[in-house]
Amino acid sequence: MAEDQEKEAELSDDEANELERLLEDAGGEEAGAAGLKGKLQKILGNKKLLMIIGGAVLVLIIGGGFLFLRGGEEAEEVPVEEQIVEEEVKEEEVKITKVNIYKLEPFFLPLLDSGKETGQFITVSANLLLSNSVLNRELDKVLPLMRKSIYNILRRKRPTDFTLKRSRTEERIKKEILTASNALLLSGTGTITDVYFSRFMIK
Repeated sequence: MAEDQEKEAELSDDEANELERLLEDAGGEEAGAAGLKGKLQKILGNKKLLMIIGGAVLVLIIGGGFLFLRGGEEAEEVPVEEQIVEEEVKEEEVKITKVNIYKLEPFFLPLLDSGKETGQFITVSANLLLSNSVLNRELDKVLPLMRKSIYNILRRKRPTDFTLKRSRTEERIKKEILTASNALLLSGTGTITDVYFSRFMIK
């Protein structure tokens, strides 16, 4: 076992010759060269020390590379997150639009069939979508006439219109309300663009 360790501790002829050549090329004094040569032989002869030094250097290289890459990723991520937040804010700004709604008081009237009462009543709550906010004042001026027009539109419908063809009847009533209401408005003030029913019930 001792012989094996001695063999491992000794340098091969090629290694020893190369080491001597390097020391001579360095051009130091003989005493300095001999001392340096001895130290190098001790370091090279101690395999455990070489392995420890090599392992430490390897750990430093890998750790430094990992930290470098990790730091680069974090630096790149921050601007990307900020960009995404800015884009979301811009999208929200575009989506926000002011909606002008004019709410009408509910209509409650009996359903007639050939001029006779059927015992059923209709309740309708309508909201008008306006093209601009100024139109509110114009609607306030013509509100009594508008309510009378809507009342007449609803009164002309028969009970079968609401039971058999309800969805078609609702669409027809919407169109009739739009036509009658826009006819009452002064030109240039705006228009009613749509009608929404929040309640459309038959009792």
